[in-house]
Amino acid sequence: MSNMKNLMLRPSILKSLMVKEFKQILRDKRMKMMLFGSPVLMLLIFGYAVNTDISEVKMVILDSDRTSESRELINRFTASGYFKYYASLDSPDGADYLLDTGEADMFMHIPRGFKKNLLSGKTAELQIILDGTDSSRASVITAYVNQISSDFSLDYLSQKIGLTLLSRGNAAGGLKESLLIKERVMFNPDLTSRNFYLPGVLGLLVALITIMLTSMSVVKERESGTIEQIIVSPLRPVEFVAGKTLPFAVIGIVEICLITVIAILWFRVPFNGSFVFLIISSIFYIICTLSVGLFISTVSQTQQQAMLSTFLFFIPAILLSGFVFPIYAMPEIFQYITYLNPMRYFMTIIRGIFLKGVGVQVLWPELLSLTMLGSVLIYFSVRRFNRRFE
Repeated sequence: MSNMKNLMLRPSILKSLMVKEFKQILRDKRMKMMLFGSPVLMLLIFGYAVNTDISEVKMVILDSDRTSESRELINRFTASGYFKYYASLDSPDGADYLLDTGEADMFMHIPRGFKKNLLSGKTAELQIILDGTDSSRASVITAYVNQISSDFSLDYLSQKIGLTLLSRGNAAGGLKESLLIKERVMFNPDLTSRNFYLPGVLGLLVALITIMLTSMSVVKERESGTIEQIIVSPLRPVEFVAGKTLPFAVIGIVEICLITVIAILWFRVPFNGSFVFLIISSIFYIICTLSVGLFISTVSQTQQQAMLSTFLFFIPAILLSGFVFPIYAMPEIFQYITYLNPMRYFMTIIRGIFLKGVGVQVLWPELLSLTMLGSVLIYFSVRRFNRRFE
């Protein structure tokens, strides 16, 4: 009976604690800038700097054929929007230097006889040398080169030799029937990387702020010596925990609203889902992050230790969340570890809401997992805190 009584919250005391915590947080101008200015700054940095879209690939060209066909091929590359003409070479000797220094990303050599081979139906060779330092970028550029070259070849055959659509299909694939391919990309038609990354940034920033503030706030009480006064006061441990964490939960919700508005209005990230469902799922996510911050406060003696412990959790959580690296590409053991990471579920939820416009009917497994994980985390965190409180 006494245990049940200790778990009950007294509204008047809880209100006083929350008012005191809000005053302590907001009276410092630098703290207000850190809470509301830094997320906006980080969002702007992510929005503009973290961009994996391929454009303006600087290419140097050696056109040994010097025919209208070779010039048309070059125009196809520069008109695509992906490639940017950088320089023409008289010999292949200068290509190595430009690629080594990073002045050029790609070297294209159109050999002599290019037009003659096209007209005779023989294979017209095209040499491409890429800077493969960034393997992902080089793979995408290779796909662009193949697509542009293939389109040029088919269009040339169609115009010069007069092939019909059926003949073009046969020439390209040896098929007995024509093949018409219609491509459609759902959810992110332009394949804009910003639309993929920015919703995920919301999960990162909310986690960082709530975990760090919760852990450092409790440790600060211990460092200043006020935790001993709280222990001997009539204040119950559960009331102290609630009074410390609820203000940061409110701040987390405000951060979500702020970041969402900026992402939609400034960066034009599509938002196809329900804002209400976004807030509801964010509450369960924030419960998880607050629990992690509370647990960190029980194992840290100083604010410096709390900060280091926060990053010790935060960095692996990012890597195992699917924010940058797909989970399916990880070794199987790490795929299982990701199930313990609340950020994994929130990444799926937030991208599903923003880009797919789906709701609880699709995302209920992730929401249920967040609920269960949050319940377990807050139980163990409060239990450990109570032991330290006694």
